[in-house]
Amino acid sequence: MPTQTEELRRRIVADINAGVPGTKLGSERELAEHYRTSRSSLRQVLAALEEAGLIDRVIGRAGGIFISHGQVQRSLADVVGVPAFLASQGYVAGTRVLSTKIGAPDATTQQALGISADDFVIEIQRVRLADGSPISLELAQFPADAFPGLLEEQLGGSLYEILEKRYGLVTARADEHIEAVNATPEEAHLLGIKPKSALLLITRVTYDQTDTACEFSRDLFRGDRTRLAVTAQGRGVGVQPSVTAASVVLQSQP
Repeated sequence: MPTQTEELRRRIVADINAGVPGTKLGSERELAEHYRTSRSSLRQVLAALEEAGLIDRVIGRAGGIFISHGQVQRSLADVVGVPAFLASQGYVAGTRVLSTKIGAPDATTQQALGISADDFVIEIQRVRLADGSPISLELAQFPADAFPGLLEEQLGGSLYEILEKRYGLVTARADEHIEAVNATPEEAHLLGIKPKSALLLITRVTYDQTDTACEFSRDLFRGDRTRLAVTAQGRGVGVQPSVTAASVVLQSQP
């Protein structure tokens, strides 16, 4: 059962997620009255939310508590699941499973996973949440023969953890391609944004410890809530080349 502090945090986060960035939630006194809590308890929760980037506290006559909707940072240098990098930034990760199925792969999936048209793939579509707010829409595909019984698992957490614990698979590397796209009406509805809003499409092929392709995924991250980060290795005298690399490719106009 959640503590009073955790319950207060959840209530405030729910109001933040229902609001618009820049909107004033109220003054500290008004919020203490609204949530029927002491100002000391409220300050504790507000400090944590401000550190997480969800609110801004402005001092002065026109000040108060304002919705910020801080950005989630995703590193390009690590192969980790969404729950891991959200937790590292102080967010509570959540998942809404939209659909699961086993079906025939299209030509793009065949090439990515190195399989044939006669093979089958497991397909899992989910919405990932940060403190209850939709942050990304993901569609992941796996070779069905390699992961029997995968759809019987609890799919609300990290799929990489399931692959490691049940199948002994370790994600060794991933090839990712990133491009800016606009949200379709369906994508916008699922992510709680307006149609044609900016999204970051990350197309990924993940390889296991034997350098075999084990996952092909397409992740759509909200452009207003996400920033990408990478540490680049210099090429000066005496600098050893790094095994980790990231690149940005400009898409040609049609």
